Amino acid sequence: MRNLQETLQLSFLEALILYCLKQLNGERTIYAIYHILNGKKSAQTIQDVHLFGLTGLFKAYDRLSRDQLDSIIKTLISKGHIESNDDLRFFITDKGLEQLQETLLLTPISPYLSGLKYNQASQMLWERLTLLVQVCSHISNKDNTYVPIQKGRQTQLWVKAFLSKRNKSEREKIPYLLLKEFTRLFDGKKDLKPEILVLRLSGYKHAGLTSEQAAHQLCMEEVHYHLEFLGILHFICEMALTSSEAYPIFYELVRESSKSNALTITSLQTYKLLKEGYSIEDIAMFRNLKLSTIEDHIVEIALNREDFSIEPFVSPEEQKKIADIASRTSSRQLRHLRELLGGVSYFKIRLVLARLGDY
Repeated sequence: MRNLQETLQLSFLEALILYCLKQLNGERTIYAIYHILNGKKSAQTIQDVHLFGLTGLFKAYDRLSRDQLDSIIKTLISKGHIESNDDLRFFITDKGLEQLQETLLLTPISPYLSGLKYNQASQMLWERLTLLVQVCSHISNKDNTYVPIQKGRQTQLWVKAFLSKRNKSEREKIPYLLLKEFTRLFDGKKDLKPEILVLRLSGYKHAGLTSEQAAHQLCMEEVHYHLEFLGILHFICEMALTSSEAYPIFYELVRESSKSNALTITSLQTYKLLKEGYSIEDIAMFRNLKLSTIEDHIVEIALNREDFSIEPFVSPEEQKKIADIASRTSSRQLRHLRELLGGVSYFKIRLVLARLGDY
């Protein structure tokens, strides 16, 4: 690890922040990064991760503090990797881009990260998997004297129910079947390292390593290790939910997450009222919220519901006009697009971008 870090001029966390700045391209302040990496479930942050191609990094590093972010920004400025032409809005320099590419070549950001989609499912998966592995390991060794690795009551009840609906013979096969599924998951995946996850598992007379200990043993920076770990969990969630027949145990571990709602609670309430036929104005008055807040909710709904029609808010002619202009410019700065469109409302532009998948 020391040799690799000496080779690189950027730490992995600095590279991660620099990558986010490159994606934002000066169209958001640095604190948009703070909210994205911490997984703030607000309409603005959810829209931002779609707009700037950062859905994978949603809640990817929720240990990041504002002070830490400020310090990294100062470091990147001093190294000449970023520059600003507005308060708290930064652009990556040619030097910064070169260093970023060099760093990510050696320590890439996991392509399996899918934070916006699986941040909740992956937490559920990890809690259930770790406890299930621990319990099965002790059952295999006929030892019931252990302290559960997971303290959450819901997790403990789930594992108990999972095991109780199986007879003794079936329970004894679980470790073998789980290993079989685990091996199948990683078969042919040379860019995934199963040991990143396995080192953390506890069992009979064996304590799993902490995140820091595992990173040290694998000679990885802690932040890089953490993102690789999350990437594996997100990958397992994706495979289990899309190929349940191939991974029946992993599917059971995450099955309920497929029913979870991607919408924020407040947007879900607006969605229900829209389906009941209420207008935007009526919903704003009924919920005692600003009209702009209800518009935020509708954009979020458009991002998460493919069957949601935006025609009640944007005519087909306006949709075509906005899509044509958006396709001819690389900027996703709403003010710039609005100027090119001759004053079309921000709300309509955002809705069309959401439907195009550019939001």
